[in-house]
Amino acid sequence: MSDFTQSARYRRCQELFDRRYPDFRDAGRQYQEAIASLLEAQTTLLDLGCGRDSLAAEQLRAACLSVGVDLDLLDLQHNRSVAYHALANGEGLPFAAASFDLLISQWVIEHLEHPQQVFLEIARVLRPGGHAVLFTTNACNYIPLATRLVPQKLQGRLLERFLRRPTHESFPTFYRANTRRRLALLAQRSGLQLEASSYVGNPFYLAFSPVLFRLALLFERLTDHALLQSLKLYLIVTLHKPL
Repeated sequence: MSDFTQSARYRRCQELFDRRYPDFRDAGRQYQEAIASLLEAQTTLLDLGCGRDSLAAEQLRAACLSVGVDLDLLDLQHNRSVAYHALANGEGLPFAAASFDLLISQWVIEHLEHPQQVFLEIARVLRPGGHAVLFTTNACNYIPLATRLVPQKLQGRLLERFLRRPTHESFPTFYRANTRRRLALLAQRSGLQLEASSYVGNPFYLAFSPVLFRLALLFERLTDHALLQSLKLYLIVTLHKPL
């Protein structure tokens, strides 16, 4: 948990949000639920871009075998969410075809420079009948739209200044696969099918300012409408590899 989320200002924003959305299921919880619904006693699982931890760490304990891959050796050394680790790029996964029943990935898709190659690898390592659950940012939301206007170096400074997030946690973003339509197309070209998708909001990137946070809450209210849900910040999709 960052210093920002422990601040008094953030807690006040959280209290306001909880009053407006008492039954809100955040994106992390929905990601966990999507994974849990696909886990069985014999499930073999791959966490693509596992980082230091998984939002679904508790759910992953139910897998028969869990493996995490990442490009950052230090992150892999700190990761305790999966049983085994591999230093690897998503464009060339070091596993035989049809090795896994379930592939998961959180906050990785937006960083892919060549997403089609990664999707081909996802399809290759999944067994027929297998699934992939991907949790990413939605390129149509105002936060990704704004970040594309800001140079990468400045993004890191802004995250550190306003959200108190270390600059080393800021990575280049490309947003080349970050709409539902684009994900469905990449999946289709890779031999996968889009089985389910959901949009989830998050106004807390603007919690550093009470005024901006209230505007973000208004945006959430507006995008609760079915016609505008595709503007929310997060996108969670489930892909299926046909038998």
